[in-house]
Amino acid sequence: MAAQRCPSRALVVIGAGAVARQVRSLVNTLAGSPYRIVGYLDVRTAPHPNGCSPLLGGDEALAFTDARYVIAIGNPASRRRVDALATNWNRQPATLTHPATTLDEGVSVGMGAIVLPGARIQADARLGRHVLVNANAVVGHDCVVRDHVVLSPLAVLGGGVVVEDAAFIGAAAVVLPGRTIGAGATVGAGAVVTADVPPEARVAGVPATRIDGP
Repeated sequence: MAAQRCPSRALVVIGAGAVARQVRSLVNTLAGSPYRIVGYLDVRTAPHPNGCSPLLGGDEALAFTDARYVIAIGNPASRRRVDALATNWNRQPATLTHPATTLDEGVSVGMGAIVLPGARIQADARLGRHVLVNANAVVGHDCVVRDHVVLSPLAVLGGGVVVEDAAFIGAAAVVLPGRTIGAGATVGAGAVVTADVPPEARVAGVPATRIDGP
């Protein structure tokens, strides 16, 4: 099947639920409308309650759509999976930063990242590919947030924190300066992380302790 031709500003949003609605609002807020959403892709064929339309098909439809894309999915592993598919199909991501965010000097933002309103990215922090920074999250100076990470609303990373690939930081969680969150780890909502978190571990509480085993 030949690729479906779309306008040069065309944007396909992967996901059709709550995060996609936030992305739609962000795009509508951008001055000069650099993108126009032409549709949504989702693995579910039934319309979402309070979701987005038109649904163009599942993830595989991106292979036949000549448009940029963003991943509007709140699960880091799913973000990584979709990124791999899109890269294999030579699709190019869009990077979206809400105007009501603060990006300090020296900040770098990777391709496909989404930064939602009220977020504060401090000096010399680095955001990787397809990172999702939710509303009012704070990324401290010199942090390294690697690919596919999700920072929930009001999450706070102290200075020099490293968050490895596809980790998830819950709402209002705090990671103290200099700590490392391992790849695929989950930090529960409201947790205060005072020590490094191993890869794939789940932690919660104040101070954060492991809740998935040793």
